[in-house]
Amino acid sequence: MTDGATRTIADLPGPPGLPLLGNAHQVRIDRLPAAVEEWCESYGPIFRFDLGTRRIVGVADVQEINRILRDRPDGFRRWREMKKIIAEMGGDSVFSAEGDDWRRQRRLAVTALNSNHLQRYFHVVHTCTKRLHSRLRKAAQERGELDITRELSSYTVDVTSALAFGHDLNTLGSGKDDLQSHIERVLEMTGRRIVSPIPYWRWVRLPADRALDRSLAQIRSALHGFIAEARARMIALPQLHDAPENFLEGMLAAQQTDGTFTDEELIANTFTLLNAGEDTTSHTLAWTLWFLASRPAMQESLAAEAVEILGEHSFPEKYETVESLHYCEAVLRESMRLKPVAFSSPVEPLADTTIAGVQIPAGTRLWLLTRLAGLRASTVERTSEFIPERWLDGNLATPDQKSFLAFGAGPRFCPGRNLAFLEAKSALAMIARNFEVNLEESGGPVTERFGFTMMPDGLRVRLRERVLSPT
Repeated sequence: MTDGATRTIADLPGPPGLPLLGNAHQVRIDRLPAAVEEWCESYGPIFRFDLGTRRIVGVADVQEINRILRDRPDGFRRWREMKKIIAEMGGDSVFSAEGDDWRRQRRLAVTALNSNHLQRYFHVVHTCTKRLHSRLRKAAQERGELDITRELSSYTVDVTSALAFGHDLNTLGSGKDDLQSHIERVLEMTGRRIVSPIPYWRWVRLPADRALDRSLAQIRSALHGFIAEARARMIALPQLHDAPENFLEGMLAAQQTDGTFTDEELIANTFTLLNAGEDTTSHTLAWTLWFLASRPAMQESLAAEAVEILGEHSFPEKYETVESLHYCEAVLRESMRLKPVAFSSPVEPLADTTIAGVQIPAGTRLWLLTRLAGLRASTVERTSEFIPERWLDGNLATPDQKSFLAFGAGPRFCPGRNLAFLEAKSALAMIARNFEVNLEESGGPVTERFGFTMMPDGLRVRLRERVLSPT
């Protein structure tokens, strides 16, 4: 082959594997992100590896990734395995839909979650932040170590359930987290199945698969109840048809008007919103606290902003207050840049294409390494350092939109990003204003663990109530 000639996938470098297994035996599924990124560091920004008999092309070129993401859904789609696996679990929603089906379902999701509605949602975030403050204050007074990721997951489940279907689960106040546990199991098993070398569960049901079936049944039963309650509310209050107060009522109104959503799609989309809202924001907050716990000076800066903006209040009392937390948002963005919970995007082309000079046949599974591509982008200075000031007016250039891919890019960007910032900023400002956060390191270092998203494994903290000076 001469220089500059188009290569094929067979020409790409990659880790040596075994027949039938490929590279699956070389890495645990829950540590897969680190392994794939290590292969990329060894073999370059476009490489190949195998999970069982599936050949996968890894891509870490930020320009190519942006081009691909902006060519969805017409040029690229999610892996075909994702749609099938999610459909098996009863969650075939806007997340897994493609083409015109996706466009039809996407309209309502974007409308329900756009920034114009955030002010209306703030009372829910305020209530849940107040409950989280009470839980954390009790933990600080007891001076024990705390599974902070669990507490943050309860917070986001409460917010999402109220906004998704108008039902206050109050896991923070009641201490009952049965639905939360079921959601966590579904998310973890979904991630494992998507990257599993073989779909063994279609022939053999292991204990984990039977537990998953029980969780899915419990969630569907709860969702059927929430849908029945919403329908009853809309009969009693016909004005909700024209002014729905939550995502589920919006879908029911669309169903009544033009049949946009089937009953199965109602369940699937409500299920998807509940799942997506539970782990992405909570894990982002957990990673952020992990960064802050080893940076006392940064905690003090964050506390200073919170005291200045919140005044005598322990947490934001108004939507406009959250909007004023600029340093808080910068800290969150920097955490998302270094530890994005959606660290990659699995897609496949609908037609033969060329990526970085490599011929890619239709249906080839691509693994877009969005985190690594963003870190390698030439517009990012001192890329491996945690510097929130880069997002403010300072000496470092702000990462551009193409290198910050925490919410995706193109038509299928995450529609919940504004709500995610509202939740995360409210909780983080409350924590910074009221507590000092210290790592509990007796259990060993915190590591990355892949479920459906990337979460901190082994993160435990100790909280101490912050003593504020009179000034």
